[in-house]
Amino acid sequence: MLETTTMNDNTRDNTRDSTHDNTHDNTIPAKFVIGASDDDFEEPEAKETVLATHVVPPDGGWGWVVVAASFMCNVVVDGIIFSCGMLLPRFREEFNVSNSEVSWVSSLLGGFYLIVGPFVSALANAYGFRTVCILGAVISSVAFGISSFATSIYFLQFTFGVMGGVGFGLIYVPAVIATGFYFEKRRALATGIAVCGSGIGTFIFAPLNNYLIATMNWRWTLIVYAGITLSCAIFGLAFRPLQPTTQSSDEDSEPPGTPLLMRIKKARDEQMRQCASALSMASMNSKSPSKTNMDDPLNDADMKLNGSAVARALLERHGGGGGGVHKRYSFPGIVVSGPEPIKEETEIPLIECEGRDGGGTDGAESHNTRVLDDNKNETLFKNMSNTDEHNNSRVSNVNTCPRNKSAPVLAQPHLLAAEQLRRPSRLALRTETARPFYREDIFYSGSLCRLPEYRSSESVDRYHQSVTHLPPMEDIAEEEDSGRCRCCPTALTNVITRIFDFSLLSSPTFVVLSVAGFMSLMALFVPFMFLPGYAAQQDVSKGSIATMVSTIGITNTIGRIVCGWVSDHPKVDALWVNNFSLILGGGATVLLPLVSDESLLMAYSVAFGLSVAAFASLRSILLVELLGLEKLTNAFGLLLLFQGIAGIFGSPVAGAFVDLTSNYSVSFYVFGGIFALSGIICTPLRCIKNWEDKKVKRLQESKNIELKA
Repeated sequence: MLETTTMNDNTRDNTRDSTHDNTHDNTIPAKFVIGASDDDFEEPEAKETVLATHVVPPDGGWGWVVVAASFMCNVVVDGIIFSCGMLLPRFREEFNVSNSEVSWVSSLLGGFYLIVGPFVSALANAYGFRTVCILGAVISSVAFGISSFATSIYFLQFTFGVMGGVGFGLIYVPAVIATGFYFEKRRALATGIAVCGSGIGTFIFAPLNNYLIATMNWRWTLIVYAGITLSCAIFGLAFRPLQPTTQSSDEDSEPPGTPLLMRIKKARDEQMRQCASALSMASMNSKSPSKTNMDDPLNDADMKLNGSAVARALLERHGGGGGGVHKRYSFPGIVVSGPEPIKEETEIPLIECEGRDGGGTDGAESHNTRVLDDNKNETLFKNMSNTDEHNNSRVSNVNTCPRNKSAPVLAQPHLLAAEQLRRPSRLALRTETARPFYREDIFYSGSLCRLPEYRSSESVDRYHQSVTHLPPMEDIAEEEDSGRCRCCPTALTNVITRIFDFSLLSSPTFVVLSVAGFMSLMALFVPFMFLPGYAAQQDVSKGSIATMVSTIGITNTIGRIVCGWVSDHPKVDALWVNNFSLILGGGATVLLPLVSDESLLMAYSVAFGLSVAAFASLRSILLVELLGLEKLTNAFGLLLLFQGIAGIFGSPVAGAFVDLTSNYSVSFYVFGGIFALSGIICTPLRCIKNWEDKKVKRLQESKNIELKA
């Protein structure tokens, strides 16, 4: 290690001497060209604008067609799920089974459409919203058609419950996510309209079920379900993929008429900002900065350098050896150029190596690299196999990535394996850029103005680039070079890996959220499944029972709109709205056994519908506020998995209580209490979050002290 350090020092000294001599002889200082391309270096007289590729949501136009299609998919999926409890008494009579056994039919349907959410997300990222939605429509339609020929309750549990749930999951995820992918400024409005289909569907299917069951038997009702569900294939055709657009970096320049001095000043300030950013980006992103970086004067935030000093410091820090060879290095949007002719071209973008903490030698094998470049989606990796042996022998023992795991690898091609330098084509990069689940905000359903990342971005393009993270370039290149369709493409495995990152369970904040979500989903389907049976015991007519279920649906729709409007107010805490709604719905369910009057049962339907609306519409907003946007995909996927498991077991357990007691009171007491308790345990979440942040900060400070010692 000592020998390696000595060689680095000698290399830096040689570079400093060489740079000084070149500057003295030619009297032309090294300069920075912001956003320069390869052609700028080879032919200075032909200036070329850097191009950035990313998906720009249309915020209208065909997007409203997508909203309408998503709305209809939610009408069908949630309408059937939340109203199929009206079929359970028919199933129980037909097969002569208990309430617990028949409850598995509806609980499997509701649970599996949530459980498959993470896997559907990966499929949608690899094959597109349209393909996945159409596939889901076909599977669920076939499942309901086969269910009409059921000969046992177990037959129904598999076909109606499992197969139908998987099909509904394949429809639901693309329908909800596609809306957010097509909208940005109006995302909250568009998503709100789309998810209102859930309440409208419950409102429509409740009387429809009542009519179909009365005029035809349950078997024909399932055939009608199959036909209606197949229509989602038509709606899925509207989810056409968005193509990435290529925009020049100077689109955000000053309008015509801006004074020359003002433009010069702005360009100089931007130049200095990017120079400083290139040097400090690695240490800012590092979780455990090394002592070397901390002692480096170039990383000192208090140090103010002028343009020429920064240029000279960059050359001293990252310059090559002597021999009169002037090398060329690339930083984020910055190219260091000099007057000497280019004898050797070496360009590797600033990347972040996330290897193991143990040592930097494993950094080259890391498969989780992020291109930290304003034009990261167009970054070109060049093959450096022809590097001269002198340079290879001189720095062959240098670590690929320092201990802080985030320092740049610059002008050292021999440190990376040959397979890691394979360069994907521009077409492949454009294809990967258009995949929706590479965006960190894809699950976010609220207004983007609430996101600190969006408010702090200089432009919309910069925001798009900051929240879009592609897989490692070598993986894309390897998949492209294979020239065949892989069973598990990178676009699929990358999302699966990100979602099933169980290290998030080390966060107390997420653990509390997960427990609350598990409890709330365990109790959520119980009123939908057993309210019709309880109302029938109270001698309520079948028409009134259908009206109660429809009331839950219509108040759910109104509640989503009101909740979205209230939670967008800067003085309203979305967490308190969520907690209040859960306690309200749980408390009303606990009091339900004390109610026998039809008007009071209708009032319960209103209260429970409003409660469900707030709980469903605030999930992603709370995850971002409490965990951060960078963890949204991971947290939302795991939460869907936990909630789906809870949804499977909730109704059968409630049905077992009904079988044991011959009434519905105990089930409503227990699961109403669980629903309210899920809101109560979320009350101290802000305090838990603050405590967790302080703990992480103290650990970071202690590590910094140890590194300085």
